[in-house]
Amino acid sequence: MKTFSLFLFIAIIFAAACNDCKKECIGQNMALADSLLKVNEDAYNSGDPQIIANMYTDDALTIGPAGKRTWSKDSIFVSAKSMTPILKNFKAYLGPTTVTKDMVFMQKYFTGDIVTGGSTLKGKGTAILIWKKQADNSWKIVLEVADFDFKPF
Repeated sequence: MKTFSLFLFIAIIFAAACNDCKKECIGQNMALADSLLKVNEDAYNSGDPQIIANMYTDDALTIGPAGKRTWSKDSIFVSAKSMTPILKNFKAYLGPTTVTKDMVFMQKYFTGDIVTGGSTLKGKGTAILIWKKQADNSWKIVLEVADFDFKPF
């Protein structure tokens, strides 16, 4: 009976320790996901197409509405140049996200305004972002698949 009680006590301690470790890992993963989402939101609010392009790897792919594909960081920069002067109030909200050692698979919901002249279109959409850890320990987007729409007030 003493052996069983000792075994049960050790099992309970081990389970509690593992649970604390899982909570710590989940907390660290969520902190990483939150920080990457903040980088994304800040880049779009910066108004600087280079800051947006710098989120992506050199060989990144973005797929937008109607399957429009943009390959490479340079092409993403060109696309961002036409968007940054008119995109305002970009906000991103974290959806289901999975974090591994070298990848973050993130879903986000976002809103923003397109302001041209005197008119404002309200936009919203969803996106899947795959962030990859780089050799210098930074994180860059390798793939973004987004769908969004803008409508008048």
